[in-house]
Amino acid sequence: MCDMNIQERLDQILKHLQQHGQVQVRDLAQQFGVSEMTIRRDLERLAREGHLVRTYGGATAAAGLIGEQPFAAKAVSHIEEKERIARAAADLVQDGDVVLLDAGSTTLAISRCLRGRKGLTVITVDLKIALELCDEPGIEVIVTGGTAMPEIYSLLGPVAEQFLRGLTVNIAFLGSSAVDVDFGLTTPTLSKVPLKRAMIGAAQHAVLVADSSKFNRRATYQICPLSSLSRVITDDGLPPAAAAAIRKGGITLDLV
Repeated sequence: MCDMNIQERLDQILKHLQQHGQVQVRDLAQQFGVSEMTIRRDLERLAREGHLVRTYGGATAAAGLIGEQPFAAKAVSHIEEKERIARAAADLVQDGDVVLLDAGSTTLAISRCLRGRKGLTVITVDLKIALELCDEPGIEVIVTGGTAMPEIYSLLGPVAEQFLRGLTVNIAFLGSSAVDVDFGLTTPTLSKVPLKRAMIGAAQHAVLVADSSKFNRRATYQICPLSSLSRVITDDGLPPAAAAAIRKGGITLDLV
C-alpha cells in the first residue's frame, strides 16, 4: 500500500473511522506501509479540519458527520420516493439528449426509466447503470473509465475526472449523501469532490436527485453550493424551511 497517494490514504483513514469509530497510529502505519510519524501528521491534519478527535495513540471519529453507505444499504431505503424522483427526472430527458448519470440508487432508478428511449447517449460513472442500459438498442452507453470503488460500484479518480472535463452534456443528474441548504452538497469521500464538480461543469443543466432524508445533513467535504444547480428533484417529505430556501435561491424545485 506504500504507493497510495496522500488523498487516498486520508480517504481510507476516514472510511475506517466511519466504520469502526476509532483508529490507532501503529495499525494504520502497518496497513499503509508508512511511518508512524506520517500517520500522526495525517491525523493532525484531519483533526485541524474537524474530521476527527485525536486521542493517545490514535483518533476517534468526530460526531455528527454522515458516512459513506454501500450500495446494498442505499438500494433498500426510500424505494418509493426514489422511484417517483426517477420518473420526474426521466420526464426532463428528450430523445437525442446526452445525459450524464452520477452513481447511486436514485440514478440507477432513472436509468430504468430511460429504457425504450431513442437516440440517447448516457454517460455514467456507475457500473450498474452501464449494465442496466448496455443492451438498449436506442441508447449509446459511455463509461468514463477510472478506478472502481468497492461496494459503491462507482468509477473515481483522475481518469474519470479528465474524461468529464472534456464533455458538454444536455443534463446531468447528481446524487448526494447529504444536503444542507446553507452549505450545499457534501460527501464523506474526498475523491468524489473533483469528480462531481467535473460533472456539474460539463452540464448545461445540473439536477440534484435526492430523497428528503438526505436534507438537513452534512458530510465531511463540500462539493458545491446549491446555487451551482439549476434544479432539485426530491419527495414531498422535504421540510418546508428547506423548500423555501431552495426556491429563494432561484433554483427550480420539484416535489414528487
